[in-house]
Amino acid sequence: ASEAEPTAAPEPTEAAEVAATSATESTPEPAADAPSTDIGAAGALAPEERNNLYSAPPPLSLVDGQYYYATIKTAKGDIKVQLFPQQAPKTVNNFVFLAREGFYNDTTFHRVLDGFMAQGGDPTGTGGGGPGYEFENESFPGLEFDRAGLLAMANRGPNTNGSQFFLTFGPADWLNGGYTIFGEVIEGLDVLDKLTRRDPNENPNFVGDAIETITIEQSDASVLPTPGPLPPTPTPTVTPTPYAPTSLDNTDRPLAAVPAAERVDYFNTAPEMVIDASKAYTALLTTSQGDITLALDSAGAPVAVNNFVVLANLGFYDGVPINQVSPGQALVFGSPDNVPIHDVGYGVAAELDVAQAPDVGSAAYIPLPPQESQVGFSSGSQVLLALVQPPAQAVANYSFFAKMVEGLDVLNALTTDDTIESVTISESE
Repeated sequence: ASEAEPTAAPEPTEAAEVAATSATESTPEPAADAPSTDIGAAGALAPEERNNLYSAPPPLSLVDGQYYYATIKTAKGDIKVQLFPQQAPKTVNNFVFLAREGFYNDTTFHRVLDGFMAQGGDPTGTGGGGPGYEFENESFPGLEFDRAGLLAMANRGPNTNGSQFFLTFGPADWLNGGYTIFGEVIEGLDVLDKLTRRDPNENPNFVGDAIETITIEQSDASVLPTPGPLPPTPTPTVTPTPYAPTSLDNTDRPLAAVPAAERVDYFNTAPEMVIDASKAYTALLTTSQGDITLALDSAGAPVAVNNFVVLANLGFYDGVPINQVSPGQALVFGSPDNVPIHDVGYGVAAELDVAQAPDVGSAAYIPLPPQESQVGFSSGSQVLLALVQPPAQAVANYSFFAKMVEGLDVLNALTTDDTIESVTISESE
């Protein structure tokens, strides 16, 4: 696999071919609760023999209420990181397990790009190795690549995390939404900055700085400030009476006159049901590249379609940017100010496992991070348009509510420099 460009996302942790080693595949055992510096099963092997050592991610074994710290020992000094188990429990659990197993011992920072990040965690030192399994991304509202010293997982696309990680040298906002942040440096930023720069694309004739060990500690106390109580709930913004479910003859689109950035959190609850699920609805997306027509699945996903129809008729989508384009995957729009965690201000109940199999151009709402109060909810306004046929299992996580009937060439031409000029809804029997 090719390395990522220096200004792009961190190099993929591409799953390598199964190495011909004496190590046998095994399912990870839970990591011990107590801190340990003992060499685990992986640490007893040479680094290259650890590649594809396991067959599945470790079971969750973090202790509730505990704070976790990782010390990355290098010849240039120690880098101490506080991990984020509340924000990224699966990722922290994976990192803790691998560190305690000795998986990272005597590996290297194989990719260190000045002003960007230092990447390690590959037992082969090539950028193509990993533990032998993959697991999903985790996201948390407000946690963004806005500073130096953030610890995050490298990947080769959504839900392909393994063992490779990176530490940022500074803000990298283009990574927001694509990589799981799961810790922050609390000691040793100066050591991080001393790491030898090494770009694999330049075929360096030297190995990167060694990661001698990564040791894990637990504590009852947090070094970083912990979130305080939420501020009092502001006076609710009343959701206006929904417009009729067609905008062909409706020129009063009030939100179109509101600057896009001011539409963030404009409402605090989903609209009442106003569509007739027995009727057919289409959406004409007029973009800066041309038109895309979507057939809305009002019978299979009435809540999602109703929400989209109401927002479109209010002019919510008029003039909003294309927020993200992941080539060969999908594009996203619906964050009015182009901030990945911002939307209309509420979530909608996800309608999963729809009968219609999604295809190229299918539309779905972006799932919200799972929280106790919002299990099975999606963003109220952020919409994904598939650039390829989504896998069948995607319907278990994404609330698909429309299929593209015209405009494939326009869809493929859209970039983050483009905008949704308007969305026009029509209704038929």
